[in-house]
Amino acid sequence: MIFGCAGFMRSLRGPPTLKQMFQLRWRHGGSIKMDATQKRKVLSQFQNQSDVLMYDRQAKPTLYRWGPWVAGGQMLMWLNFADFYWRYSMDKNEETGELVLSPAWKRACISAVAIIAGVSIGGGLLHYISRSVASMRILNSGSTVRLETYRITGRGTKVRDFPTANMFSRDTLYTGEGLQGVTRQGSPQYSINASGNSYAFIMNRAGWFKSPKSFDTLFHRSVLPTK
Repeated sequence: MIFGCAGFMRSLRGPPTLKQMFQLRWRHGGSIKMDATQKRKVLSQFQNQSDVLMYDRQAKPTLYRWGPWVAGGQMLMWLNFADFYWRYSMDKNEETGELVLSPAWKRACISAVAIIAGVSIGGGLLHYISRSVASMRILNSGSTVRLETYRITGRGTKVRDFPTANMFSRDTLYTGEGLQGVTRQGSPQYSINASGNSYAFIMNRAGWFKSPKSFDTLFHRSVLPTK
């Protein structure tokens, strides 16, 4: 009740004055300036350093070697189901009471759904593997980010280079919990994006991070950058 009355009283005050709008803009501008200063301070740590390891999954390059087998196995299962349904699906004839082969449209629809499910699940699993990060490095005095992501074959990694300014995350890495301060209950992953990429890259919070707070200073964005 008290909060409702307070909100009602604020609504009676009308729109903010020019002075109040200027104060809000000044505070926002000061926040942006502070963020830029902090980023420059973090980037200065990489001056004259050609290669700095920032994240390591601490796992073998063959971590996901089971991925293609699982994806292929479940797709084969769905294909077998689709084939079985197409060949042997039966319905009861209302006139004779005998079992007859289901209409072609029904068998085709169910079989198609099964095939789509298999391809979607298998493709989703392989896509997840391809976006999982094995390691992250800062190169060229802080101007470049190098990500090593796992290959969908389950063997080896793929190198991807991006300008540091193009990397951003809506996620917050540092939580103050756990051994490194990055543990988050119910969310074992940290996602980071690169401008021009439709999907985020995924880091496991169980991996090793050089400086979680520096991560957030460099990459955290409360507002997504415009394309």
